[in-house]
Amino acid sequence: MAEIPPVSGRDIIILSTQDWDALPTRKHRFARWFAQDGNRVLYVEQQMHWAGWFADIRHQFSRAWQFLRGPRPVAENLWVYTHPLVLPFFQMFAPLNWLNNLFLLPLLRWQARRLGFHDPILWTYTPHSADFIGRLGDGPAVYECVDDFTSSKGLIDPVAIGHMERQVIERVDLLVTTNAVLYEAKKPGAKRALLVPNGVDAEHFARAADPSLPVAEAVRDLRHPVIGWLGSLNYWIDTHLLARIAREHPEWTVLIVGPHDLLADLRPFEGVPNIVMTGRVPYEQMPSYVRVFDVCVNPYVMDGVAEHCSPLKLYEYIATGKPVVSVDMPEARKFMDFIAIAHTADEFVRLVEKAVSSTPAQPEQQIAEAFRHTWRSRYEQVAAALAEILSLR
Repeated sequence: MAEIPPVSGRDIIILSTQDWDALPTRKHRFARWFAQDGNRVLYVEQQMHWAGWFADIRHQFSRAWQFLRGPRPVAENLWVYTHPLVLPFFQMFAPLNWLNNLFLLPLLRWQARRLGFHDPILWTYTPHSADFIGRLGDGPAVYECVDDFTSSKGLIDPVAIGHMERQVIERVDLLVTTNAVLYEAKKPGAKRALLVPNGVDAEHFARAADPSLPVAEAVRDLRHPVIGWLGSLNYWIDTHLLARIAREHPEWTVLIVGPHDLLADLRPFEGVPNIVMTGRVPYEQMPSYVRVFDVCVNPYVMDGVAEHCSPLKLYEYIATGKPVVSVDMPEARKFMDFIAIAHTADEFVRLVEKAVSSTPAQPEQQIAEAFRHTWRSRYEQVAAALAEILSLR
């Protein structure tokens, strides 16, 4: 069988659920690598509705007219486009989603024409994007499902978004999921389905194990032991459990490295002086912050989100070689040789206590495990699957 050439020289439109300047995930990395491989990529930021804009107007004031700038270049062959604000409740009522898409479709076509795109590949992360499939050109379509949107909170109706997502899955040429449970739940009706878990920039986070790496000045004087969380605090993170650790051990520091979402419940942190929140830190500086961690924790709320997601932080924690304590979720079970898994809140606290008082058993093997799950290897999997689809058209 002849070898299928890599994807190159194509135009790709990525409909993302994250803005370009958000904490980097697979969406950002795949966009960059497709561009580096000789494709032209238009990265379309997440849809923001008017209600969300008003709720966060202090930080999003210019968002209302940013779409007028058109596609803005961020790297060779890579542009970013911000949608205009849309009607709220579109993930609750299909007619509203249809109206939004009816409004956005000609705008997307216009941006693609401005860049000279021809029959672009549609690579979507949004479960409400069925109206775009086949209407931006004759290129194939891929839906990358990274979360179970039917378990999400906010202005989302599980039945409505589930129906919209089912339309997307049935229309695309390839479905990609990040979690085995998600794969089994979403693959019915898909023409082709592929499981590609999240990954890690292993070399970057392994720097946190290097004794010569200076600790970030902002956390250099914290009292040890330091119990660390890395990432964005959202409603699916068990802030009550983090606060409990801090209250039961006032001699410890619970360090939150990263921003927090508007829906995150920060009330448990009130009046707990040994909880420290840094806010967002630049990606390149993260190892110098994680360097101060004595134990890394993964305290998800155990619900549909935890069951179906593939937390980036688990891979990043493993790459540091530090002790890791996680709630019992499918992705954590994959790394049972390196992660202490708790089934209850009481057990979680006890396992953190044990990790604080013991030395990591096999940090070198743990770091080596992380290098088996690099982002580049994940990208090559999805790029190979796309190349095969293109070869059959």
